[in-house]
Amino acid sequence: MKTRTHGTGAIIHRKGTDNLYIRYWQDGPNGRRQIQEAVGSSSETKAEKMLQDRMSDSRKGAVAAQDIKQLRYEDLRDSYLKVKPEQENYFGLQYLDSFFKDMRVDRITPQVIENFIEHRRSKAGGKVEAPTIRRNLVCLRAMFNLARKKGQLGLRDVPYFSMPEDSEPAGQYIQPEDFDKVLAHLPKELQPFFSFMYATGCRLGAAQKITWDMVNKECDVINLPGSITKTKKPLLLVLDGPMLAPLVAILRKQFRRDGQPVFDSTNHRPEWAKAVAKAGLGTWDAKKRTRTGVRIHDCRCSAAINLLDAGVDEGTVLKIGGWKTRAMLDRYNVQNEKRIRKAMKQGGEFVAAQIGGQA
Repeated sequence: MKTRTHGTGAIIHRKGTDNLYIRYWQDGPNGRRQIQEAVGSSSETKAEKMLQDRMSDSRKGAVAAQDIKQLRYEDLRDSYLKVKPEQENYFGLQYLDSFFKDMRVDRITPQVIENFIEHRRSKAGGKVEAPTIRRNLVCLRAMFNLARKKGQLGLRDVPYFSMPEDSEPAGQYIQPEDFDKVLAHLPKELQPFFSFMYATGCRLGAAQKITWDMVNKECDVINLPGSITKTKKPLLLVLDGPMLAPLVAILRKQFRRDGQPVFDSTNHRPEWAKAVAKAGLGTWDAKKRTRTGVRIHDCRCSAAINLLDAGVDEGTVLKIGGWKTRAMLDRYNVQNEKRIRKAMKQGGEFVAAQIGGQA
């Protein structure tokens, strides 16, 4: 090892190998420590450049490259699941685990991410569509971002994610008059359940988990705990107005028992499909149990549109529906001929009024 000026690090020659090593000091949250790293070359020019780069990064407070080399995909995943334990049940995790198994984090490059995308599109990877692959990568990107926030990675250590296209707006608008037709063909015991979802935009899974201890004595306020919402945050729903007043009256007549479901959702899927077919909004094949037409999830989309068209501000609509961001709401805020016609009429009336005012 050649003698160098103090504070300039060291380039080390080891007996029995041509591979050079560098040694320098790194300041970190746990104090100052010495780091030794293989250069992967016998070139002193390369070793000197690598040493200067590492020392420069160290002075800027960057995470030591040697530490990053020791991180593997599983380290990022396990750390992420501690913060987001609900993601352990995310079905896409198995595909990430399989593809990136035991892979060093610094080897997960933009090209490797592209390879993952192609793998998922192939038969071996499940032959899935772009929106599903996008959700897989959103999860992986969240792992990297969490590691960066925790100081395990630097900003430049997070690879670029080439994200496939997202799905089209997640829903189809059910006109109020069409929903009324479907409702009329539903069994009486299911009508409160679907009326509630169409009016509030509550997710199907959450609506099924609402129990009587979440409902106030007047049956006009429901407090959904974070344990049953997708966002894991509590949600307050007030049952008021012409659409929900009949529902409140029905709930007040029912027998309350804490822990028991408020809504009857027995056979809700086939019954919905049958009602949609009878209303002329789709088809239902009882033998094959296949359907077409408006879906149950479209009640959520319709609630968002009805609230927005009624003039409710977006912030309040976000809170009612439990959407985290405006982008999520936009996926439900689909356009149709009726809404566009109304907008064009408003725009035309505005222009006509301006012209008339100049005359």
